[in-house]
Amino acid sequence: MRRNKKENTIKELDKETVYSVLEFAHALSNIYYPHILSPDLVNTRLQEISYSPTLPTDVSLDDSLNDPKSHESDLRSFVEQYELISAPMRRIISYMASQLSLDLQYTVLNAKKKDYTSSAFAKDRDAVFEFLDRFDYNYHFRNIIKQILRNEICVCSVRDDGQTIVLQELPIQYCKITSKWDYGYLVDFNFYYFLLPGVSIDGYPSFFKEKYAELFSGSSNLNKYNPFMNPADRGNSQFVYWISLPPDVGWVFKFDPSLVVGVPYLSSLLPEFINQSTMRALQKNSYMASATKILAGSIPLLKEQGSKISSALALDPKTTGQFLSLVKNALTDAVKIAAAPLDQMSAISFDGDNEIYDSYLRSSLASSGLNTALFYTSKLKANAIESQLSFQSDSLIMEQQLYPQFNAFLNYWVNKRTNKFKYKFLFEGNSYYLNRGERFNNFLDLANLGIVLPQKLASALGLKPQDLYRMMEETNSTNFTNLLTPIISTYQQSSKNLDEGGRPRKDDRELTDSGEQTRSGGGNLARGGDI
Repeated sequence: MRRNKKENTIKELDKETVYSVLEFAHALSNIYYPHILSPDLVNTRLQEISYSPTLPTDVSLDDSLNDPKSHESDLRSFVEQYELISAPMRRIISYMASQLSLDLQYTVLNAKKKDYTSSAFAKDRDAVFEFLDRFDYNYHFRNIIKQILRNEICVCSVRDDGQTIVLQELPIQYCKITSKWDYGYLVDFNFYYFLLPGVSIDGYPSFFKEKYAELFSGSSNLNKYNPFMNPADRGNSQFVYWISLPPDVGWVFKFDPSLVVGVPYLSSLLPEFINQSTMRALQKNSYMASATKILAGSIPLLKEQGSKISSALALDPKTTGQFLSLVKNALTDAVKIAAAPLDQMSAISFDGDNEIYDSYLRSSLASSGLNTALFYTSKLKANAIESQLSFQSDSLIMEQQLYPQFNAFLNYWVNKRTNKFKYKFLFEGNSYYLNRGERFNNFLDLANLGIVLPQKLASALGLKPQDLYRMMEETNSTNFTNLLTPIISTYQQSSKNLDEGGRPRKDDRELTDSGEQTRSGGGNLARGGDI
């Protein structure tokens, strides 16, 4: 008798079961195998500190926006995902992050006229300059701006372990805002993070090592949970694995300090961009349809019909198929054949709409309040004055939200290093080319009145204050001015060296739309003028 093979009764696991098993294995490895380090694990943990994109669905996005307090992490992941797959979202983040010029100036709060020549003042000013030399605020603050645009919150530790002072970002998913003080918000940190494979506590400030040892040794140094104690003593407040961080260890930057909830500023754009892939597919289908034609016609009927005729069609299917094959071979793939050779032959084409995707992107960007002319070109004519006003308006939002926080950061950390004199720092300006020119002209106007403010000059030139002082000291010490050629006054020049006449050139800020178009297009060249 022939033996039948035993049927395989093992069923394939569904997707949800597989993920449940993987999550269980991951959690189990965290418990029994902490402190495991490998290049892949370390790299993964570093990526998770500031980047965990997740693609939303219509349902998950609606749920998150309807209950933002319970879905802060989801909304942050959604914004990161659309920065990855949506060029407009990436462009918006880059545009907003690059608006601030971060030009710095300072004043001394408690110095009198006689103090500026004292050794105590010189010593404190050297301490200020040393901090500004070692801390590259342009680099670190621009990174923070990008992070708070993605995540709304960025928590950093100040590291002063070598020649430079840096900001080390803490994993936002293990930080929670629990208090507020004179300079902003304060957070608690979940020390369970240091039990995860791929995480080494050696990569963090010594505070974390000390508290980790106290936490797992049952030290009595940790008190009952009280996040509202003196900010400098917050490190002694504990709740299970959570320890309150003092500001020296966890400094909080937040895009909108008026709200504790950590909902990203750009999350309101997500409902607009969630349909981007659908609109892109519709535009592609429109292009394909407009490039396709159908050659169609009707098969003629026999003129004489009777009961002995099996079919009233003049051509049988086999013959029709042969003719269709011959015609198809003579045409390109863009032309589809319905039937041939036939009576009433006609070509059917489809009109495409090339504006579907462009119109969608423009309306989506317009809903953000940004001027679309600043992002990409189109058939619509850009308005120069409108674009300038739009940039100034966008920049004003960034300046009002972020400059006070950056000022407070420098006020706190720099004044910790001075002995007697206290400094007040002020960031100003945006990256628009007219802004610095206007501030430089303001400096010249004040200088003509006898009010010379070197801080204003350094800011207008985009220099750190100490760099301007050093340049001027070097110039004075090396007698550089003796190498300069005296400028000849226009009253002493020959008429051949002067301009041949015409209306004086207007400043770019004074141009109208037509004047901007004439200058950019070189319309005056044909009339003997300049650009």
